[in-house]
Amino acid sequence: MNKYRSHYIKNLLIPCLVFSIITGVVSSLFVIAFKIASSYVVELSERLYEKVQHEPRFLPLLIAGALLMGFIASLIITFSHSCRGGGIPTSIAAIRGIVNFNWVKSIFFLPISALITFLVGVPLGTEGPCVQMGTAIGDGVIQVVGRKKHRGWRRYMMVGGAASGFALATGSPITAVMFSMEELHKTFSPLLFSVVSVSVIVSQLMSHLLAAFGMESATLFETSLLPTLPLNLIYIPIIIGLLCGVCSILFIKLYNLVDIFLRKKLKSLSVKIKLPVIFAFVSLVGFFFSKILGSGHHLIEHLIGEHRLETENFWYLLISFFIIRAIFMMVSNTAGVTGGIFLPTLAFGAILGTICAELFISLNFISEEYYALLVVIGMVSFLGASMRIPVTACLFAFESLGGFNNILLLTAAVTAAFIMVEVSGLSDFTSTVIKSKAHAIHKGKMPHVIEVPLTVYKGSFVIDKDIRDILWPASCTMLSIERGPNKTNKIGIAEGDILTVHYTTYDPVATANEFEVLVGDQCEEIDKIMRLE
Repeated sequence: MNKYRSHYIKNLLIPCLVFSIITGVVSSLFVIAFKIASSYVVELSERLYEKVQHEPRFLPLLIAGALLMGFIASLIITFSHSCRGGGIPTSIAAIRGIVNFNWVKSIFFLPISALITFLVGVPLGTEGPCVQMGTAIGDGVIQVVGRKKHRGWRRYMMVGGAASGFALATGSPITAVMFSMEELHKTFSPLLFSVVSVSVIVSQLMSHLLAAFGMESATLFETSLLPTLPLNLIYIPIIIGLLCGVCSILFIKLYNLVDIFLRKKLKSLSVKIKLPVIFAFVSLVGFFFSKILGSGHHLIEHLIGEHRLETENFWYLLISFFIIRAIFMMVSNTAGVTGGIFLPTLAFGAILGTICAELFISLNFISEEYYALLVVIGMVSFLGASMRIPVTACLFAFESLGGFNNILLLTAAVTAAFIMVEVSGLSDFTSTVIKSKAHAIHKGKMPHVIEVPLTVYKGSFVIDKDIRDILWPASCTMLSIERGPNKTNKIGIAEGDILTVHYTTYDPVATANEFEVLVGDQCEEIDKIMRLE
């Protein structure tokens, strides 16, 4: 075996497989346990609201309990900033190095904070905490098992853990792999693909094994193949997609307004006041309209189960659901309440799809058998447009929503919605949340723009890897590569190469440490960077 092959197996293949397998196994244990606990808490929340609705004299007690839960939640997110806000944006920001991340606190305090959210009924989902727990576990695997020698694998395993958490939360392993490329990193890398695929596959195998021992978590949606819509009716999915695109634009703009209002107008208000007030309002609204609470999972199941709304004022009901849930979700997320935004986003799309389905059926443009299909089209169109993940949205429709018989039509709808948002020039919803989170964390700090040459030293992580396979720090641009004295015909990075990088950072020391993990200990260059702090 030649030297290159031996180095490849020892320093790339074996660590990739070993760390990915451990990440998949541990992620499945924690995430499935959390999902089971969440299901019990959600059921308890529904019973509590039902009890109070039948006996209104308990309403003051319900509001008092919500205030207490809000205060406890505020203490948790004050102690652990990693538990603030949506799990997916937090994971993305941590993986890209935009914010600092504490994996220990995320594993142990995030579930508690999320369960409090679900108990009160705040309209946030379970999938976000699942993704963030997976991210934390991937980080922890390298910190505990990999230690200093393998620190370069940290962000890869964080992505693998996040994808495992997404797959376990949604029951969509193929979608999870694409989600890691399209949403978490917005790039494709063979090495990253290998890490994610192994982690997801192992987590799925573990979930089946745990199910045999009674630790079985319910799948996200129970659906069968949807009826095939004739191609001559393709204009219907396109119209729905365009409507979802317009609503996505309004949705993102509304979030920006809510974010600005809370950051500027209520900046002096402590989180220990904000969260109890939000929780109290949620409990009060839940007393009158309990169906409006929660992640929206039950609402989606009801709508895609072909249960048409028979009420006379269903138009007003659906629009009210959309607006109230949107405001509560945005305010809660901006204030830092723990929870996910993936399921609520699907619920918004389901509402839009239902409105369109009712309209087209009432106008005799389409028969009732396609009702559920139009709801699904609305779900994935709004998801793909608002979060800018069209490929992930399409795969989710095919894999988890029974849309395999309508590949072309679903793709056309998602594309129409996506183009509408692209033309608007707005950032996607997730990026908007990340930007807001970064602004809050780095408030008062000035970013440093740095351009520096880095020498690749012997034994460093990047050796023999392609540029595209390296997860560089956030906003890093590779300006040039100068081959070292030991020139090689290999495409990958070699010892002695000089990499000139350009990047923006709020924390020069932390970013310098990230580069040292990748290319080896630097001397004058890193010292210059550290003196900027």
